[in-house]
Amino acid sequence: MEIMILSGIIMGIATLFYLQQIKAKDNKKAQQQGLDYISQIKKIITIVQQHRGLTAAWLNGDTKVTTQLVILKQLISKEMKLLKFTPIYQNERWSAFADHWDRLLKLNKNLLIENSFEQHTLMIRNLAYLLEDTAEISHLTTDFLPEFTNIGYVWRELILTTESIGQSRAIGTGVATQQYCSSVDKIRLNFLIETMTKITLNTLQHLSYLPQEINTHKELVKRATEKMNQLIETMKFELVNASTITIDNNQYFELATNTMSTMNDIFDHQVMQLKTTL
Repeated sequence: MEIMILSGIIMGIATLFYLQQIKAKDNKKAQQQGLDYISQIKKIITIVQQHRGLTAAWLNGDTKVTTQLVILKQLISKEMKLLKFTPIYQNERWSAFADHWDRLLKLNKNLLIENSFEQHTLMIRNLAYLLEDTAEISHLTTDFLPEFTNIGYVWRELILTTESIGQSRAIGTGVATQQYCSSVDKIRLNFLIETMTKITLNTLQHLSYLPQEINTHKELVKRATEKMNQLIETMKFELVNASTITIDNNQYFELATNTMSTMNDIFDHQVMQLKTTL
């Protein structure tokens, strides 16, 4: 009798261990797929942000960006197709984005500058929520990633940080193209300057990293901070407080783009570190 009870206990423990192993394996697979989906969504966000900035220049009369806008539209179409047969395609946020993007393309020149900015920004915000949702569903949270206690900052704050720079790129490019900064644009740019300053002092300092990646992480944060400060200074003295705006719109666009790139480098480094632990 005792042998039968002991055998039952052993079998129960073995079954429990087996089920835990299967669950862990399923979680890891979900995490790996989730990272792939997140990288894809992030890529689309980046391209839509570029499209917003160049559209601002185009609507303000810079016809030289027309070819670039065509290329960006083709890139977005290509990236969207890559997600067609994934769970992302069934998500309501994705459906809303796809519908919104299709309607935006049909407006063309009839789109007002203000409306263009708002429509692009709404789509980007929706994609940012989709990215965060995907991270949660895919078990890419602190509960499942003990090495990355602040991983939530990557899926939310870091995305919003890059978006703040993207908004400053779109508004600032329009201002530089017109060589005029309206009172509304000054309010918006000052708000973004304040937001970006806080981000530089706080968000970047909260990101997690693996011990062996500390040097790379610090270098990426340092580079991003320097670029952010340079952009903030340019926004202050070349756009908001300038008596005459002389900065070239392409020069400003490039500065903002390079600043966003440093943030994207940090994002990519965070994802790379995650992949090494899965």
